[in-house]
Amino acid sequence: MSFPFVFESNFESGDNTEWTAETDTESQLDFPHHSELARFPWPTTAPFRGAYCMRVTLSGGTADANVDANALDIAANTTSFFKFSLWISPTFTGTADDTINLFELQNASNVAEATFGLRIVAATNTINFGIGETAPTSFGTAAIERGKWHTIELQVHLDDGGSNDGTIDLYVTPEETVAATVVHATQVATLDQAAVTHGHLGVQDHLATTTGVLLFDEFVQDDTRLYAVIDRFKETILLTKSGHAFVGHGEIDNISLLSGAGTDNVLSVFDTSTANTLDANNVPIELKNTANNEIVDPAGTPVEIIRGAYIRLAGTNPRAIVKMFNVESLGSSSAMRRTGRRTR
Repeated sequence: MSFPFVFESNFESGDNTEWTAETDTESQLDFPHHSELARFPWPTTAPFRGAYCMRVTLSGGTADANVDANALDIAANTTSFFKFSLWISPTFTGTADDTINLFELQNASNVAEATFGLRIVAATNTINFGIGETAPTSFGTAAIERGKWHTIELQVHLDDGGSNDGTIDLYVTPEETVAATVVHATQVATLDQAAVTHGHLGVQDHLATTTGVLLFDEFVQDDTRLYAVIDRFKETILLTKSGHAFVGHGEIDNISLLSGAGTDNVLSVFDTSTANTLDANNVPIELKNTANNEIVDPAGTPVEIIRGAYIRLAGTNPRAIVKMFNVESLGSSSAMRRTGRRTR
């Protein structure tokens, strides 16, 4: 892992502000709070981490529902890595065979140069993940389990503009599994590609006969492989972007500001589960650096948090290490959902 990342989105503001644009003509896409997801009967319906994620609900239409970022560019003859978390509802189904693009990297003419997606086989109701240039053509043989978070990793090497040597590799890691070391599907190779100027995350090219819910979370692009999170519910975590360290009641035992190459870093802790940073009196901890690459620790910890711990990071490439304990939502998706059901 290298830092700073090329692009990162954790949806922790509860909207699409991290992205350049959104396409959603049939109102299938939103950014639900964990309390909204807790209303549903499926026992694992919760963000992968934090208070929010992105949701696409397919209910019978065919319109695309996705977010777009111009920052997801890749030059010719360059390798880039992408990682995000994906959850598929237990009710996700199709009455006809369907292949859906869930992530696309496009050129300046809006033509896909690398894609990731899924196919659903109507006869068996089986889901497989796959990759391809304009649509998935190479699929993994493993049936994907519904109701479980999967870490999706793509390694995309773009053609140099003449040798037709572009490649796409896919790694898939189910939650609570050691990071994958082999590709999930056969590599797609010998691709003739143009430079990538932007990317789409969400649903494209699906049939009206495919219905169900998809959750997306923790999207990152970098120039080295990022790997899956092995322990989703650790009491000590690294934050590379502003977000909720946890939701609900808990305590911050310690928090460290890992400063970047500047003296403008500020770490502020807000007692909120909705990314509300308007109340200047609602800041139990604030840390600032005075030197490049300085590590700053607080005085007066531990600190009790009632609603949730939103960590706002500002300045030149700051990070935070958060050590927490007695957190009611930590430990499982069920714990997060119990907290969500008590949240107004």
